[in-house]
Order: sequence, then C-alpha cells, then structure tokens
Amino acid sequence: MIQLEKGRQSCYYDKRAQDLQLSEITSCSENETVIRKLRTNDLKEKQLIIKDDDRFELNDYISINQDDDLGWLGYFIGKSETLQKLTLCCWPDEKERVGAAAFAEGIYRNQSIQRLEFYSSAAFQNVISCRNNGNLTDLSLCCNIGGEVARSLALALGGMSLKLFHLEHNSLDSDSFDTIIKALISQKQLERLHVMFNAIDRRGCETLSDLLVVGAPRI
Repeated sequence: MIQLEKGRQSCYYDKRAQDLQLSEITSCSENETVIRKLRTNDLKEKQLIIKDDDRFELNDYISINQDDDLGWLGYFIGKSETLQKLTLCCWPDEKERVGAAAFAEGIYRNQSIQRLEFYSSAAFQNVISCRNNGNLTDLSLCCNIGGEVARSLALALGGMSLKLFHLEHNSLDSDSFDTIIKALISQKQLERLHVMFNAIDRRGCETLSDLLVVGAPRI
C-alpha cells in the first residue's frame, strides 16, 4: 500500500476540509469548478479526466500544473461516492512527490470508480494498488507499461473482477505479455478483451488463443 509522506496523512485533510477554500488549492477557476462538482458528487456523466494539456475538452477535466494541490484532488476523489470513470493522462513529476502520494492514496481509497483508463505509464505504476476497489470492472491501458510493471499488473489482476480489459500500444516482450494474459485466465467473469496495436509475436498469439478457449470473452 502507498505510504504518504509525513504530515500529509488522511487526517491532515479531514481536519481542514470543513473550512477549505477551493480557490486556495486550484490554479484556475475551471479546476475550482470541477473540484466543487467532485466534492458535491455532481460531475457530468460521473467521470473525470486528469491531464496536463488541452487534448480533451469534453466532460469534466482538470488540467493540473504547479499551482494545483494534488493531495486535495486525491482526497476528494477518495471521498466521492458517484465518480464512475477516471482517466489519467499524466502523472506529477518528482518535485510533487508529497502531493502525488496523497493523490494516489485518494484513488486507492475510492470505492465508486468502475472504469480506470490510463494514458500514462507513470500514472499506472503509481495507481496499480487500485485493486482495493471491489467495484472496478473496466481497466484500460493505452500506454507502454514495460516488463517490470507487467509483472505487477499480473499480480494486481488476481485481486480484480474485471469485465473489460484493454491493452493498447505496447511493445512487451513475450514473457511479459504471457504473464498478463495468463493472469487474465483467472478472470472468469471477463466479457470483453481488447488487444490493439501491440507488438505480439507468434507465442503471444498462442497465449491469447488459450485465453479465448478457457474464458471465451467477447472481443
């Protein structure tokens, strides 16, 4: 489990949440509006996009920069009871490690998220403990995660009950790909498997066929 830096445990936020001025923890009025919606469980379509540019402009999103307090963002994500989909397109750099740890902890604590979508390998590495959420059914990885993270993913899959798994734009070696696919075989409730734009060799195709024979998910 992620360990928060000293002085930023969850009680730090609990004690200050009542009198918190959202303008003090956000970099712009748009982010303040989204945090307020998250706080009051009023997000449009119950989803949130976290990014660091303007690639997405649909629904509610937060474009984070150095003036945003990520610890508070994580706190309100963790408290949300209606947030169903979270998309992470970026992750804070090393200078934000205190806020980033609290941000990841908030995602870990959330129990309402059903769909997690990653466009950043760094984000996935730091949020892999999302397996604590028993309501999570859809997991999408649209980023190159690498061999070491693939093994961590395989372990995490053992604690999940997914209906959809999406793996895209990866160049994993045969062993790493096999590790992930074999872990999916235990996902008896899996309904949809999307494997797109990955460098899969013949061995990987054979492992995929084993999964289809055992689980027969709809692709």
